Amino acid sequence: MENMDHVRAETAAQAEPSLSGALHRPAAMAGGPRTSVLLRDFIAQETGPRINLGALRDALGDRGFGVLLFIFALPNLIPVNIPLLSALLGLPLVLLAAQLSYGRHKPWFPAWLTDRTFSRQGFAAIVNRALPYLERTERLLRPRLTILVSWTGERLIGLAILILALILALPIPFANWLPACAIAIIALAIVEKDGVAVLVGLAVGVISLLVAATVVVGLIKAFLLLFSGMLG
Repeated sequence: MENMDHVRAETAAQAEPSLSGALHRPAAMAGGPRTSVLLRDFIAQETGPRINLGALRDALGDRGFGVLLFIFALPNLIPVNIPLLSALLGLPLVLLAAQLSYGRHKPWFPAWLTDRTFSRQGFAAIVNRALPYLERTERLLRPRLTILVSWTGERLIGLAILILALILALPIPFANWLPACAIAIIALAIVEKDGVAVLVGLAVGVISLLVAATVVVGLIKAFLLLFSGMLG
């Protein structure tokens, strides 16, 4: 009996640190790898010269919506001289936002978009440039106000992102960075289940809409002034 009690005591002592570690494990680790880790792993695994969009979607699994929204918003946050970049990336953002608002559990792309490939080198360059900022941002994110990122909350978030994606896709001068920033913040908030970050992203989104509206109104006034000058 003494031997049995001794064995039970040793087993309990070994189990206690494991239980303590589980209780103190960061929430992001308990729920899966963070966005920065997923992106690092994907770049390391894809060694070919081109990356398939379908392969990227499949590698992200159940975090596909948040991470893909972040990926397609990211190039608009980094100064790269690519003509019509916001319009090209706006289409998949609109598609993803529409599916999120509809209630799909995983992203879907049509075959012509799923089979689309892009340069691994260019993708890696953009991601590696953004990773230090992304990792600093992730340290601030944690599960909070999770009701905002519940099933119903994500439907409403999808509608907000859809509006921002449409603004982003329009050729409005100086009005692309803020909607992309708002989408990126909300996307990370979805991944990390952080309702506070959702509110921050929505606030940036409202500001971006005001800026876009101001630019459009200014352009219309300038055109009317020019037109009236030509007539008279």
